[in-house]
Amino acid sequence: MSFIGFFGVPAGAMLIPSVSSGQSAINLSFDYSDNSSAATSSNGPFNIIVDVLPGHIAGAIRIIAVSPDGSGVSNLVCSYQEIKKFQVECPFNFTTDGVWSIRAQMVDDDRSNVLATAVTNLRVAN
Repeated sequence: MSFIGFFGVPAGAMLIPSVSSGQSAINLSFDYSDNSSAATSSNGPFNIIVDVLPGHIAGAIRIIAVSPDGSGVSNLVCSYQEIKKFQVECPFNFTTDGVWSIRAQMVDDDRSNVLATAVTNLRVAN
């Protein structure tokens, strides 16, 4: 199984911090094992980690992997998970080559609006 795992904001990640009443700005970032180049994966299992800053924020995050244009493959969705130890980790099984758009969305609970969003790209190739 492959993992993403270096703390920091990777090149190409778009962070969209939001502010909820009484809260400080929320930042979501994707973890990568090597921040010196674009993230890549081979087809198959791959874990994606999203970090939440500041660390005291509670809530849930879902991660959506939007399939490459024209691939005919459905998007992959990891349902909302409670934030634990300042992060959420989701396993994905990429079945087709191409550039997948990875989107993380944070909410207070499953009935609230999205508080913060982060978007990055992941190249999948054999």
